[in-house]
Amino acid sequence: MAVFQKVAKTSEIIDGEVVPFYVDGIGIAICNINNNYYAFRDECSHQTFTLSDGDIEGDNIVCTYHGAEFDIKTGEAKCLPATDPIEVFELKVEGDDILVKV
Repeated sequence: MAVFQKVAKTSEIIDGEVVPFYVDGIGIAICNINNNYYAFRDECSHQTFTLSDGDIEGDNIVCTYHGAEFDIKTGEAKCLPATDPIEVFELKVEGDDILVKV
């Protein structure tokens, strides 16, 4: 059963940044866009490269290795070479704590 787990502090992730974390052995990337936080599996669905190495462009994370783009809110693959979505995780902020449902 998935439960919320404290993963980080909001002060650890500056605006426009993506930071990788491990929760229960799962690689999770958390990004900050205008002080809104989003969590997704830190793995490109095209190949298993880390997405946290990529760049945020609007609401998308762009894989640095092959240019695949994903909507960070929904996980939807936005362009080739990726066709499958990435997993997104429910996230909430309590005070300065970022909690992710894993």
